[in-house]
Amino acid sequence: MLEPLLRYAGAIALGYAVGRLTRRRPPQWAYTPLVAALIFFVAANASRVVLGNLGLFLAVSLAYAAALVLMTAAIGSLFDRSTSYEAVGRPAISLYAVAAMALGLAVGYYASLDYGVAIDPLLITLLLVAGADMAGVKIRLERKTLAAPAVSLVAATVVAPLFTAAFKITPAVAYGLGWYSFTGPYLAGAGDAAGGAYGLLVNFFREQLTFVLAPLLARRFGRVGVLAAGGATTMDNTLPLYVALYSPSFSIYAFANGVLLTLIVPIVVPAVHQLYVA
Repeated sequence: MLEPLLRYAGAIALGYAVGRLTRRRPPQWAYTPLVAALIFFVAANASRVVLGNLGLFLAVSLAYAAALVLMTAAIGSLFDRSTSYEAVGRPAISLYAVAAMALGLAVGYYASLDYGVAIDPLLITLLLVAGADMAGVKIRLERKTLAAPAVSLVAATVVAPLFTAAFKITPAVAYGLGWYSFTGPYLAGAGDAAGGAYGLLVNFFREQLTFVLAPLLARRFGRVGVLAAGGATTMDNTLPLYVALYSPSFSIYAFANGVLLTLIVPIVVPAVHQLYVA
């Protein structure tokens, strides 16, 4: 786990250094195609699992993910009621997110390719661009934003028991915090086949719903809740979204939030699941 974190942090640092040396910021339009490409490959990579589970199973996963995103934003509003955000690029990000997700699911289902190999290079490119963009703006520290990781965990604690009671789903699913590539495989390997499928789908939908709903939530909720809604994905996949919403300087908060939660998820998910099955 340490190697990817160092690689992503290094990409931001390198981009920042280039930005400082050249004293030029990347064009803002560069984010939209990068985000769209990233969403496409993530969706295509998971399409067969997602589309292979239909009906109530799929509906429950989507409802679970939506509940997590909305509850997280609501709890975050207790820490931050400000609704300041960037209007530029916001509608385009949402439009391309939905279109890229739908296209990725369709293409991935019918064309069996290794879409996962494209994800990491795209992440590195996004972080390089974000780092270069950060170099051109003044960074202002906001202490309240540092509450986002705790908000993500509290929201998971509130939502998980509801779906556990109603559908007998292990509460560990909620603590995946968007990291579907860990949560799903872990639960499946732990002998919970249904939990593994839910762990993948719920957290996949959480990531995708963050792209779609965050621009709307930013109109009514503060930065803490909107950031926390992204969970562990804010250090990579959804990071450009937060840059588009709150300016390049905000990427330091998004990255730090995602890194911390990425370190926590592999500890909390197994611990919660073991308590559940004990």
